[in-house]
Amino acid sequence: MRLFHTADIHIGKRLGNRDLTDDLREVLFGQILGTAYEKFRPDGLIISGDIFDRSMPSADAVALFDELLSRAAGLGLPVYMISGNHDSAQRVSYGRELFRHSGVHISRPFSADSGIYTAECGNIDIVLMPYVSQEQVRSCFPDEEIGSMTDAVRVVLERSGLPRAGRPCVLAAHQAVGGFGSDPIGTLDLVDPSVFKGFAYTALGHFHTPRNAAENVRYCGSPLCYSLNEASRGSQKYLDVIDISDSGDVSVEHFPLVPIHEMRVITDGINEILSEKYPPSEDFVHIIITANDGGGNNAERLGRKFPNYVSISYKLPNMQAAELPSANSEELSFGELLGGFYKEMCGREIDGELLKMAGELFEECCREENE
Repeated sequence: MRLFHTADIHIGKRLGNRDLTDDLREVLFGQILGTAYEKFRPDGLIISGDIFDRSMPSADAVALFDELLSRAAGLGLPVYMISGNHDSAQRVSYGRELFRHSGVHISRPFSADSGIYTAECGNIDIVLMPYVSQEQVRSCFPDEEIGSMTDAVRVVLERSGLPRAGRPCVLAAHQAVGGFGSDPIGTLDLVDPSVFKGFAYTALGHFHTPRNAAENVRYCGSPLCYSLNEASRGSQKYLDVIDISDSGDVSVEHFPLVPIHEMRVITDGINEILSEKYPPSEDFVHIIITANDGGGNNAERLGRKFPNYVSISYKLPNMQAAELPSANSEELSFGELLGGFYKEMCGREIDGELLKMAGELFEECCREENE
């Protein structure tokens, strides 16, 4: 049995004002359902949550999702998908019984009564567990002692009688799972990967960087790079190709995904960034300016060279705390705050007329807020 695993598609997400539709279409249709499908001929596609970027997706996002399912159905490729924390479980599962007849299997919204939906895929079971929170699980099972997300996930699986005995079982889940050794991941209440014991494989979504939480417990990562942190690490994106034998033995191959626009970070002085040191590019670029020349509108100048830049930020020597006003910011006037900020950003004093206009606008906004 061979399965594709992807997650965290975030259909509808934008980078600043940059539309990612073309990049998503290339990765989803050109590579996953195109090149990779022709090469591997999988028996199913798992999508482990965060299908949409927000719980109320736009009409364009829904149309792209519809095309994804339609193309998979046209290939005869069954889809097994769950809702993530960015999704509305109710909206994602709309029409799930109807879709099931076309080979599209969707997780149920979590409740104490319905349990976790399990679909058969050849000689294995695929368990579709939507994103759950401690509060949801406690409210559904008030008699259980739930002090952590590990307890919550264990209760959900045990109450659903999972994993079943006698057949290899794959779990699709969208949770923050620990097990990365010294690699810290914020302060999230992580799920201990030991709760997935008994599953042949756990296909995770939620973290966007590909990584293993434990043996056969893995995040495939998002198909595109969506953040400055990922870009700073130079994160390569993959489609995971999972082979499971009749006895439950697992092997995983990582198929590289190549976006139309790379996501990268440029950190340098403004003069260097605008020089031949950095060729013009249509990549999605985060620009960090370490030295300013005071030569005008940086956004306009950089936009001509990098039309798809995502953000511009500053890390200037004169932004060190030692050179900032010693007074508490709460004790400074609007003019002092704006003047100090302008000097940090542009390396020169703000024009008096500009400061006056900004002050008048600020006072007008304050009056409107208090009316």
